[in-house]
Amino acid sequence: MSRTVILVLLIFLFIEPSIVVGAEPIQRDHVRELDKVFSPQTSAANLIERFGEANVTTGQIYLGEGSYEEGTVLFKNSDEEKVEILWKDPKSKQFPRIVMIRGKASRWRTTKGLTLGLDLLTVEKLNRRPFRLRGFAWDYEGAVSSWSGGSLEVQGSDSCTIWARLKPEERVIHGMRPYYNQVAGDREFSSGHPAMQALNSRVYMVILNCKR
Repeated sequence: MSRTVILVLLIFLFIEPSIVVGAEPIQRDHVRELDKVFSPQTSAANLIERFGEANVTTGQIYLGEGSYEEGTVLFKNSDEEKVEILWKDPKSKQFPRIVMIRGKASRWRTTKGLTLGLDLLTVEKLNRRPFRLRGFAWDYEGAVSSWSGGSLEVQGSDSCTIWARLKPEERVIHGMRPYYNQVAGDREFSSGHPAMQALNSRVYMVILNCKR
C-alpha cells in the first residue's frame, strides 16, 4: 500500500469530519448564537436559504397547559440543534413572535452565553445581578419575569428580548423538598432567595420574544 493511501486512511480515521446539513456545514462542536441568527425580520425563507429546505419543517409546538400552535421547526431530528419558531404572520411564515430552544443541552446560545443546562448561579453571573422568576411545580415553572436591569436585559426596538425558564433537577428536589416547597407555585421570587440558591435550578428553556 502506498504512503499516499495510508495517509488518506489516517485522515479519515483520526480527524472527525464536518456534518454537512442543508446549505450550511455544521461541525459537531459548532455553537450558533440565537440572537444573531434570528431577528424581528427573519422569515422561514431566510432559514431555508441558510440551512436547507430539509431542515426547516412545519410542526405543532407545545405552549403549555395542553395547548399547541403550528409553527416552524429547525433541525427537528436533532435535540441539540432543534429550534422552534412561532410567527406573527403564520401564513407567510415571517416575522418571528417566539423563538425557543428547550431540553437539557443545546448547541445554540445567546451572544451573552445564555444556553440550556446552565445553573441559576451561573445565570446570575451572566446577568451580573439577581433576577426575578416564577415558582415551581406548574406549567410555567421557573419562568424569568425580570432581569432586574441586568446584562441579559435587551434594550432597543430592533432586538428580540431574551428570557429563560429554570427548574431543579429531580434528585435535588427529592433531597431538598422543604426548600422546593418554599418556592413552589405561581408566585414571583428573587433568584437570591435562600431556597432558590440552595436548589440552584438549571435552564430548560431559552426564549427570544420578538413581539415588538
